[in-house]
Amino acid sequence: MMGCMNDLAYDISHLLQGEPVEAARPELRTVKAVAARPDIAAPCLAMAHELLRAAEAHEEWIRQYLGTQAGQAGSFAGA
Repeated sequence: MMGCMNDLAYDISHLLQGEPVEAARPELRTVKAVAARPDIAAPCLAMAHELLRAAEAHEEWIRQYLGTQAGQAGSFAGA
């Protein structure tokens, strides 16, 4: 146990002595799916592809930035 905490802080016997309680569960509902609208499906798909390309570019920028930071950190180590 940790030096600053006493054993009473970890005592869970009061939890074990009581009657078990079952948590209320929400009733599950079935929801009917809405049909896709063909007039907006193509623009949505194009936007999704563009966002994926932007995310890939963003990840590459982060890699490049971290690479330059690592290079700068290495140059300070020899100073």
